[in-house]
Amino acid sequence: MTDIRIPLGGLKFSVRVAIICVRDGKLLANTESGIGFWYLPGGALATDEDARSCAEREWREETGTSPGELRLLGVVENFFGPAHRRQHEIGFYFRMDAPPELPDEPFTVLDNAEVVCEWIPLAGLESRPVYPLIVRELLDGDNRTVRHIVNREA
Repeated sequence: MTDIRIPLGGLKFSVRVAIICVRDGKLLANTESGIGFWYLPGGALATDEDARSCAEREWREETGTSPGELRLLGVVENFFGPAHRRQHEIGFYFRMDAPPELPDEPFTVLDNAEVVCEWIPLAGLESRPVYPLIVRELLDGDNRTVRHIVNREA
């Protein structure tokens, strides 16, 4: 299997799967030293892999725990990055309640020692950006309806 990340027409096109994991009013997000922002756990969809299986695989790879029930909240067409590194991403965003074995304190992602997971208070998402910036919109929607969102970030 190959990750779906393709240089195409002067930009990078990719298909990504992300998990919106919430516990006690906090969102689990990843960051790396010096980047200054957070992003959701997940990763590239591979060829011959469906989105739900990808979410389950990525969750296990990053946390070492079994994923809980995954509910697809939305499909996002995400356009982002500076002009010289523009990206077009199709993202599948799944909601999952946090498994009890996840620590409350920050922890290192198992498959990448440079990435740390930590809990970001939902009330503070405006001051600690989690990309894509539409995470709040997905969380505030109806959990029974899959939404389609076009998101353009500078």
